[in-house]
Amino acid sequence: MADVVKTIALKGFDPDGEPLIRVMSDGSLEIRFEFMPPSDVEDEEGLGPFAAFDRELSEAAGVPVLWEDRELFFIKQAPPGTLERIQTFIEGYRHST
Repeated sequence: MADVVKTIALKGFDPDGEPLIRVMSDGSLEIRFEFMPPSDVEDEEGLGPFAAFDRELSEAAGVPVLWEDRELFFIKQAPPGTLERIQTFIEGYRHST
């Protein structure tokens, strides 16, 4: 199992619990959300407007994204620039929707 090399706290996604990106020793990334959908989004059946979040995240990152659990996303291999693209996407997501 890979070790966490660095943890990056993101801002602007959820006022009650911001997501984290964990950079792993094997080159993978874990994106962990406190709440999905965010805590300030009205309850809807399923994930509402966040149902395609994995596809949107994958498109922004330029790599496949696996939605492992409701609040956990995983990128097996993160080429240079992936981390920055993910950070920009997530921190700007709520401002663009």
